Amino acid sequence: MIFIVRIHLHVGNIATRINQKPDNNYPEIINIRIMKFLLVLALLSLSVIHSYAQPSPSAAFPKVTAETRETRTAAFEQVWKTVNEKHYDPTFGGVDWKRVREIYEPKAMAAVSDKDFHDVLRQMLGELKLSHFGIHPPTAEMVAAQTGRGVTGIDVLMLDGVPVINRVDAGSPAARSGVKTGQAIVRIDGRPWSEVVVQLEKTLAARRVTEGMRLVYLERTLESAINSKPGSTLTLEVLDDEDQAQKFTITRAPFNGEMSQALGNFPPQEVVFESRMLPDNIGYIRFNMWVVPQMAKLRKAVADLAGARAIIIDLRGNPGGVGGMAPGLAGLLFDKRASLGSMKTRSGSMEFVAFPQSNPFKGQILLLTDHGTGSTSEVFAAGMQETGRATVIGETSAGAVLPSVFDKLPTGFLFQYAISDYRSPKNILIEGRGVIPDIPVKQTRAALLSGRDAQLDEAVRMVQTSASVMKAG
Repeated sequence: MIFIVRIHLHVGNIATRINQKPDNNYPEIINIRIMKFLLVLALLSLSVIHSYAQPSPSAAFPKVTAETRETRTAAFEQVWKTVNEKHYDPTFGGVDWKRVREIYEPKAMAAVSDKDFHDVLRQMLGELKLSHFGIHPPTAEMVAAQTGRGVTGIDVLMLDGVPVINRVDAGSPAARSGVKTGQAIVRIDGRPWSEVVVQLEKTLAARRVTEGMRLVYLERTLESAINSKPGSTLTLEVLDDEDQAQKFTITRAPFNGEMSQALGNFPPQEVVFESRMLPDNIGYIRFNMWVVPQMAKLRKAVADLAGARAIIIDLRGNPGGVGGMAPGLAGLLFDKRASLGSMKTRSGSMEFVAFPQSNPFKGQILLLTDHGTGSTSEVFAAGMQETGRATVIGETSAGAVLPSVFDKLPTGFLFQYAISDYRSPKNILIEGRGVIPDIPVKQTRAALLSGRDAQLDEAVRMVQTSASVMKAG
């Protein structure tokens, strides 16, 4: 989660619009009492993978200028002091934060390169063992990485320790090359997939992240290797439905999809949205991230599916985004005021409140979750589940759901830090635990190979069963 406060002066109009009363006719609705500023919840760090290598031993007397040393000293001080003063838990989860400074300040000052220096800051924050603490490249670099990449149309899912093709976008370079869902990835540009993530695995072991977050990091890193420079050629080796090796040569296409607007230091994000009617009058909605352009799409989709007997909302792989959109969407699905949970800072508490909108959808709601479901998606899932409004199907979510802020460091890098926890309506801490599904269903490679979706199939079966029971009654 990310609080965008003083660094986002230019988003004031958006914040004002989404803090309206119910039935305001605006698509972006936040119903959180506290908000005189914009709340964002996101796992942005999942899209920016860094190594945490130790500085070189030869760096005892680094050849850096006095100006660089002064800038790094100020950056280190900002990071340590900010956590010390603004971490939502004054005990830091049992971590001796003063001792942490004694350990990492000499390492930071001994760093030769900017990379080494920022890696030390990441290591230091890793001592907290929480999500939403990180050091990220400058906004311009992140924007370039998002918009200037080449794409193949491949979505990767870790299944039983193996990366599998989870989705192939229609009309994409991968689809035209014959890549199919369920195929297991063996090599990427000649490298075994395990070599691509070997350094990352070491990093994650040191940070001791949750298993869900570990899988997401692996997936994002592999996708980054698959989606590289536009016009370049990807050689992808996979195992097919008979576990026979196949090799595909795919030309990466320039990304030309929809992007959200930047919110201060929170860079533009890709906007993916899907809404359709499944057989048996069952609605289906899937979107990749909670960013402002999605709200209008969500409102329209819920309205278009008003006659459905049920709506399945697919939150798998959705890492979060604008936090206020969770109660905004919930308001389209509740016929009375409801809480999706609360957040506690050092100085007070805040609540996610969903106010019912005009003509809310009153049919059955089912949510699909997996290890890639994070932040805002977890707030929405936990709230909908515990209020009894939705049934959650799939796998336990990421357990990474802390409100946080982006600040700019003197070095130009971005510093993300959590300032609040999140508790579900039943006062359950979701960080590190995740949202546990009502009906656990694992995705399977066999289902994907046959063109099916085990978790979606179960949701459809549940709706059909409910309809049969109601008809019999």
